[in-house]
Amino acid sequence: MARTPYLLLLAIPGLNVVSAAEFAAEAGPISLYANPSAITGRAGLFPSRYQSDSVDVRGKMVRSANRRLRAALLMIADNLLCVNHYFRGLAALWKQRDVDARLQHVRVAKRFSRLAFAIVAGRQIVPHPCCRAPHTILDKLLTFHLEHRTTPEQIREQLAAATEQLPSAARAREGDALEQRASEFRRARRPQVQKIGDIVTEVLAKLLATTVQSASEV
Repeated sequence: MARTPYLLLLAIPGLNVVSAAEFAAEAGPISLYANPSAITGRAGLFPSRYQSDSVDVRGKMVRSANRRLRAALLMIADNLLCVNHYFRGLAALWKQRDVDARLQHVRVAKRFSRLAFAIVAGRQIVPHPCCRAPHTILDKLLTFHLEHRTTPEQIREQLAAATEQLPSAARAREGDALEQRASEFRRARRPQVQKIGDIVTEVLAKLLATTVQSASEV
């Protein structure tokens, strides 16, 4: 995922590396979709329908669908409803209106698919009420690898690849967060942690150089 624009989804509060990566794996290249509705359509996030003469009945969600993509979207919807302030506010409003919990998840999944399409296809962090204070992508990715005890070489590779995906508008904010983490690692006494600090400093230098280059081109 670090080598694709799906990485930018980590800016959304409530999305972690696992859920974003699973969605990216099941959705595939964003160029395959003409619009966000194509994503939810492939996932089968719409009710089955029986029509005969004057009868028009809607049932449960359709059976014929990419169930893995549907599961990834609904897992993200569950995370957003639990963590993201914007979607938690919507959930409180829907609860007052007695909206079924399953329907709430489907609504959030559809809203997320529209936002994800705009972010991934546009390769930018789209301003949206759910991410008014976007999370720092590289810091979130680094934290994930540290928690899973990834080797320093893999961390360097992943962060370097992720840097290439960042839009120019987000690089300054990402650099500030990365500088803070680098200073923390440099103060550590363990050689292994100091080595990771050197890697973070190296990635930070590359990020800042890219930022300066982009600014000069403008």
